[in-house]
Amino acid sequence: MKELYGVATVTAALIATILLLGNSQKVVAAPPTGVKNVVLVHGAFADGSGWEAVADILTKDGYTAAVVQHPETSYAEDIKFTKAVIDQQSGPVARSVR
Repeated sequence: MKELYGVATVTAALIATILLLGNSQKVVAAPPTGVKNVVLVHGAFADGSGWEAVADILTKDGYTAAVVQHPETSYAEDIKFTKAVIDQQSGPVARSVR
C-alpha cells in the first residue's frame, strides 16, 4: 500500500512539474473538442491544496479542473471520494493510470 501511494505521489509531482514548466513560456488553449475535464488527486500525507497552481493553469487554459480532497482514513474511502468527484464532472474525464 505504501508503495502504491509512493508511486502515485511521484507521478503527481512529475505531472505537476511538466505542466508548470511546459506552460511557463506559452499558453495553450484547450482543444475545441475532446476531453476538457481534469481531476487531480493528491498522494499520501498531502492534501488537495498542493494542486492549486496546476488547477489554476489548467483552468486558464480552458479545462475544467477539479481537485479531490480525500479523508485519508482508508484506501476504500479515498477511492469513494475520487469516484464521486469524477462522477460530478459534466463530461468525460481523461484517465491516466501508471
